[in-house]
Amino acid sequence: MAEGSPTALIAPVSFFAFYQSPDDYHGRWIISSFLRTIRMMSFLIAFTLPAIYIATIAFHPAILPLELAHTIKKSLENVPFPAIVEAMLLELIFEVLREAGVRLPSRVGQTIGIVGGLVIGDAIVRAGLVSYTMIIVVSLTAISSFLVPSHEMSSAVRILRFPMMIAAALFGYIGIAFGLLFLTIHLCKLETFGTPYFAPLAPFRLGDMKDVFIRFPIWTFHQRPYDSQAQKLKQQNDSRSWKRRE
Repeated sequence: MAEGSPTALIAPVSFFAFYQSPDDYHGRWIISSFLRTIRMMSFLIAFTLPAIYIATIAFHPAILPLELAHTIKKSLENVPFPAIVEAMLLELIFEVLREAGVRLPSRVGQTIGIVGGLVIGDAIVRAGLVSYTMIIVVSLTAISSFLVPSHEMSSAVRILRFPMMIAAALFGYIGIAFGLLFLTIHLCKLETFGTPYFAPLAPFRLGDMKDVFIRFPIWTFHQRPYDSQAQKLKQQNDSRSWKRRE
């Protein structure tokens, strides 16, 4: 607990803990696993979708189906800017609207976010500054960033989006691949109070994978995570009672 802070800090914590919600452990394991998978997919969409779109338009349009390529080409005919400028412009506008909605009173903030997004989005497309396709990409990216349970992790994803877009604009899919490679290496090297930040993937521990991408039934959790550095790894619960609930 920190003085003056409305939240509590928990340490050590892993990367995957930011995508685990307390609600995951109060329902059926199939539903919880499905929702957690959605959150993981939203993480990838939130910081790679604009970069993939920019790389596809600028370097690799041949991978698109012919009908989709014609549709995107028509939407780009009257746009005078490259895809990276479109993405940066829309992302900055959205960040301004988000901050304005946070700082204003709740009712006014919601109105500003909805009305401002609709009015500005429609006006900027009619002015020919961005395409309809880019509006869809940025909207999906923004919605995906809201699925992260942790506000701090959501902010980190929002920041990562910009260097990934720059790498995609410079080198295409190769830039995205190197960006993901550097990010993965960085996450594998991090530690939080002596605990690997990317555990249990790095180092890989098969027994701890029951509560990472999907959530196994609670009655299968016989041991605590190895990297939690617990004094007793064995769980002290009645697995039969959990099995009846699950």
